[in-house]
Amino acid sequence: MSDVPDTSIPFYHEGLAFSCNQCSGESRCCRGQPGVVQLGQNDLTRLADAEGLSEEQFIQAFCRWIPEGNGYEFLSLRELSNYDCILWGKSGCSVYEARPAQCRTYPFWPFLVEDRQTWNDEAKDCPGINRGTLHSREEIEANIREYGREERIRRRRREWWES
Repeated sequence: MSDVPDTSIPFYHEGLAFSCNQCSGESRCCRGQPGVVQLGQNDLTRLADAEGLSEEQFIQAFCRWIPEGNGYEFLSLRELSNYDCILWGKSGCSVYEARPAQCRTYPFWPFLVEDRQTWNDEAKDCPGINRGTLHSREEIEANIREYGREERIRRRRREWWES
């Protein structure tokens, strides 16, 4: 018998518990701290439709371009000065049904379910992790696939001398 763990069976093979409780109304993943919500084409289309705008209008009103450091930049939702998501309203997410894949699949992101330690570390910041609804391995892996399927929108960064 080997002391090497079997990595073909993920630690979440019996499922993981998670129920978003909006941090007792604080919704810390959406509000009050800096963050980046990367958008893919499907995200942009859904969000623009939800707001009744063209994609270009949506980008102008709700997005920002973030430099990657490799000559490119990617599209992200903008934040307000208090670090709330620009789509956060009085009663929560104003586009909840159309929210980006990154938001829909949390906390079942590939790097968060890589191992139990990483998952439990994330639970220190998210009170819904390890509580509530038990999500099956199949559900978790469907979320991982969805998270990875949405390729973020990127463009070559314009330098100041090109404007």
